[in-house]
This record gives sequence, structure tokens and C-alpha cells, in this order.
Amino acid sequence: MKAIVMGVMFSVLAAPVLASTSALPRWANGESNCKIDGRPAKMFWQVVDDPQTECEGNICSTTSAVKTVGRFSDNGGAWVALNMTGVANGGNTLNIRYMGAERDNWQLIYDASSEMASGWTTWRGRRYPLSCWKGDVPLTERCANYANQAVQQFQNAQQRSCNVPQDARWQSNYSAHYGWCMQIKGRADALDSETRARTQVLNQCRRMESIINIRPNAGTIRVVPH
Repeated sequence: MKAIVMGVMFSVLAAPVLASTSALPRWANGESNCKIDGRPAKMFWQVVDDPQTECEGNICSTTSAVKTVGRFSDNGGAWVALNMTGVANGGNTLNIRYMGAERDNWQLIYDASSEMASGWTTWRGRRYPLSCWKGDVPLTERCANYANQAVQQFQNAQQRSCNVPQDARWQSNYSAHYGWCMQIKGRADALDSETRARTQVLNQCRRMESIINIRPNAGTIRVVPH
């Protein structure tokens, strides 16, 4: 397509051309919560249009292109620009240039099993830890919280003599609860369902316990799981 603007002829080439030889990894795209040297932070990446225009005399051509832009906010501070300087390791390693007043090189390496990217920043020649993830809390922390609660609920059931079955839902094995949560990537609906089922049984057990306290000869509490 050609157009004439103020005596200059433009030729627009619609074929997309990447401004970078490396595409933005899917895991980095969008907003992530981060920790930088223990402080809360946020990182954001996106791909935007970046048309390129070249002129020779009064004839110009514009080529459609895109580029990757990023930004970083440390502990609620102002957003600072980031440049993606390269991608390696099959898209799991992201090399970053911090474009603040003191420019430095950063790196993040993504672990698909934990859905977390960990690496480092640099400031005045020293490296500091950096980790980023999607969602409110990291998958590992989400699963640790779930496993701790599941074990605590099982122990509560035993202390109250609730007579629950020892199975995948009711057990004191922290690693089993944690491993299951990691396997399903911490799906909120599945975790909530398991926690809610245990809570219902414990509530039923408490009600039966109240009856026994009133009628001491009522016998042992037996809870039938739903």
C-alpha cells in the first residue's frame, strides 16, 4: 500500500517483523509478583507494535514490527523500564537490562515444576536474589500452606477421636499433601474442596462431642465422611 503525505510517498509493508531475535517467554508475559532481596516488587512484560520507517529522498517505507517492553516496581515505588536482552535455555532463561539511574544486568531462570522464576539483580557490583511468580503467592508457598492445614486437620480429628479413615485426604504425611498440591499446580478449586470436606467432618465431630459431654454414656464418636 502506498500513500502520499506532504509530497512524500510512503510504502507500507504489512508483513510483521520481530524487533528482537528472541520472543518473550509465555511465563514472563503480563504482570508478576516478585521479591527482590526480600522486598515485595512487581514486574510487567508485554509485546507492543513498533513500526519502522525508512526514507530515501521523498520516498519512505514503513515496515510493521513489534518489540518487547518491560517495567519493574520495587516495594511500591515508581515503575522503571526494563529491556529484554536475550532468551536462552529453551525460553526458560530471561536476560534483562535494568534501565534505571544505575543500569545493571539481571537474570531470571524459570522452573516449570514450581512455576517460579528465580535469579539475581545487580547493584554496584553486587548480586541480590530475585524471584517472580504469577498469582498472589508462589505455588510452593500455596502448597506448603495447604499441606500444613491438611496435617493439622488430621491431627485435630485424631485428638477428638473422630474415627476418620486414614487415606489420601486424612493423613499426617506432609509430603504427600504437598506433592499432590504441586502435581495439580495448586488449583484453588481442588484445594478448597479437600479442605472444605475435612472441615465438614470436623464440625460434625465437634457436634457429636458436645452431645457426649452432655450425655457421658453416649459412646465413642464415629464420623461418616461425606
